[in-house]
Amino acid sequence: MQTSSDTAIDILGEQTTLWWYGAVVFFLVGDIVTTLVGLQLHTIVEASPVAAWLINAHGLPLILPVKVVVVGGFYGMYRAVPYPHSIGVPLGLCALGFVVTVWNGAVIVAAVA
Repeated sequence: MQTSSDTAIDILGEQTTLWWYGAVVFFLVGDIVTTLVGLQLHTIVEASPVAAWLINAHGLPLILPVKVVVVGGFYGMYRAVPYPHSIGVPLGLCALGFVVTVWNGAVIVAAVA
């Protein structure tokens, strides 16, 4: 007998590719673009202490390779964790990336308004 939670997990699992696309669009591209745009405005600073240290120590170009390595690490975790728990990796990256991208966008809008 199939329960409603099994159906929800199956639906999420069928969309794993979509969650990975969302993770790349929001966590990788959206966060990088909004961070770069925001940091060009001299009234905005990086809030993350680790990211701020990396940017100050090594410059803005380091953002891309660090983010790619982080996404690659999460992909490795996705491959190592058994189904259905592995669905949470791209879903979480997609959700986090969406929130961060929207937040960065809101900070940029507030800074220029």
